[in-house]
Amino acid sequence: MDIDALRAAILMKISPPNIPDRTVFVSDRGILPNTGENLRLPIQQAIDALSAQGGGKLVFPAGVYRTGALWLKSGVELCLESTGTWIQFVTDNLEENYPVVFSHWEASPCHNFSALLYAHDAHDIAVTGPGTLDGGADADHWWNWHHQVEQSWSANKPDLQQADRAALRRMNMDGVPVEQRRFGPGHYLRPNFVQFIGCERVLLQGIALRNSPMWQLNPVLCEGVTVDGVTLSSHGSNNDGCDPESCDGVWIKNCRFDTGDDCISLKSGRDRDGQLAKVPCQNILIEDNDFADGHGGVALGSEMSGGIRRVLAQRNRFSSPHLTYALRFKTNAKRGGFVEDVVLRDSIMENVHGAAVHGTMLYEDGRNGDSLPVFRNITVENIVAHGGDYGIFLEAFPEVPITGLVLRNIQIDGARRALRGMNWQGAVVENVTINGKAFPRPGYVRILGVPVPGGTVWAGAVSCGGKVPLSYTWESSRDGSAWEPAGEGETLTVPAGAALLRLTAADGRGNTETSGTYRVLDSSDSGSADRLRCRGMLGADAPDPDAPVTRLQLAEMLSPLADPTLTGPVPTDTDAFAVRLAAANGFFPLEDGRFQPERTVTRQEMATVAMEACGVSYRNASSTMPVCADAGEVANNYGTNAARALYFGFMELEKGRFEPRRPVTVGESIVILDRVADFAGL
Repeated sequence: MDIDALRAAILMKISPPNIPDRTVFVSDRGILPNTGENLRLPIQQAIDALSAQGGGKLVFPAGVYRTGALWLKSGVELCLESTGTWIQFVTDNLEENYPVVFSHWEASPCHNFSALLYAHDAHDIAVTGPGTLDGGADADHWWNWHHQVEQSWSANKPDLQQADRAALRRMNMDGVPVEQRRFGPGHYLRPNFVQFIGCERVLLQGIALRNSPMWQLNPVLCEGVTVDGVTLSSHGSNNDGCDPESCDGVWIKNCRFDTGDDCISLKSGRDRDGQLAKVPCQNILIEDNDFADGHGGVALGSEMSGGIRRVLAQRNRFSSPHLTYALRFKTNAKRGGFVEDVVLRDSIMENVHGAAVHGTMLYEDGRNGDSLPVFRNITVENIVAHGGDYGIFLEAFPEVPITGLVLRNIQIDGARRALRGMNWQGAVVENVTINGKAFPRPGYVRILGVPVPGGTVWAGAVSCGGKVPLSYTWESSRDGSAWEPAGEGETLTVPAGAALLRLTAADGRGNTETSGTYRVLDSSDSGSADRLRCRGMLGADAPDPDAPVTRLQLAEMLSPLADPTLTGPVPTDTDAFAVRLAAANGFFPLEDGRFQPERTVTRQEMATVAMEACGVSYRNASSTMPVCADAGEVANNYGTNAARALYFGFMELEKGRFEPRRPVTVGESIVILDRVADFAGL
């Protein structure tokens, strides 16, 4: 891909606003700072009058200006003249200060509280200067309307927003006319901070945004947007930084993002609305930005039903150990849409918490839908990164594999796991090194079947970056110290006298990977219990399969799936090594420092145990429910992991029901953990 040509083509879509050479100071309109009064009405009158004159610059000198929602009009530039200029949005009398207007809420059109700074069908508008816009949101205002489920073991707290969010999603899927989608007073959909809808030639330059109710900058269906040198600092739930939605021509440069959710997230409509509108977010240039805290640095989705195309992100710096993902793709089979022609290059990721590159089609609703998304023509090159649960994590549904993927000149160290690559087709992997190992290389190396003397076992392995032929060598041991060759090829007849087996896969390029150690059993019925035994997850004498499984029993079975290098809080009520390991790996939460080893485990808890142990990290757990007859009985903080555990086949419905609060038996847990271990490559 010709990067210079791509950049030039994007810039052709972007023009600065044409603001007439007319300057008006707010003091000329009798608007004075630091009075403590709500100045919404006189400020709005000044904006309207200036626009009626053809436009110009409305200047706010230093001081604090308290106001409700402001509606920007064509030809007007709001200039926050000084670093001491502070426009403070009030949090009282919401119905009066934030009247209901046509809005987009999480990419669904509706009528809701006005954004704090709002524009609709305007042209040539700007907000400039070194001053600050303060949305006034905090734990007692706006943010308390929503409880975000960030981690798998988050508390299950009330969520005032949930009912309205679900209602709007139903309206979307049912095709309810937008005029009938009315929220605002009596409802709990938080407004975005800055939302410009259907505008042309937009500039935001130099300003700082703080304490946003929800998304901070949300241009919707706009053409020619420039966001230059803006500081976005807000850590409430869903406090995304800049979310261009179905826009054509956006240039985001020289900004600093320190957010409570994604820093930049490209959108293009949600579910049925977005699929019918078919307006992609396209021609996006993201350069020379600093990304601190946030879920994703540059995210594409999850509301991307209209598609995302032609995105160039380069020379960006990802600097915080709390940033979850640097580059993130996220969608599902309900959203659909496409991500295509995307380039991330020439960037440094000093610290990453989740993964340098993360892409999944299992976000929220996962496979529960009929609109399969597409990821194609994605290039990641010239990247240096450190840290993360994974170096690179990119997966797709088998029906729609990732095509046109290029990973080139990438150096990652300090990642707990190197790579998860599921359903790539024809990927190009060149000069990629993760944790000192060159890729492509063999991975997911494991022994299939149950080893018994004279029985047959099979080799399992995969290689990213195309179909690379792999060769296999087998070793056996009697004591775990001395190993000797046992055979070559994809199958092995287990030699008599062997107590242990291991397998090595080679790709012919000098790259090899070796499986874990498998026990040879005296005999086997090839069931799940024997698969756990040969992998060291279960002793010779299993507990009563019909008895409820305890947390201690699960911890002992999970030990081979744990990372022994991790440390964490030490339980106060047991010193069992398996328990400490399970707690450090997040397989279970501690409650007031206690593990409660004899406590039984419900099915909704088991779903989260399975997802935490399978080696696939999705981080923020959201609150999506599984598709089942008793979904209403599943707690919000377990919903998404229950849905994922069902999709991956770890768990199954019983006559259409999940039975979330029923205790899991020992027999059930053995079957579930056998599937989890297979998935994890053990």
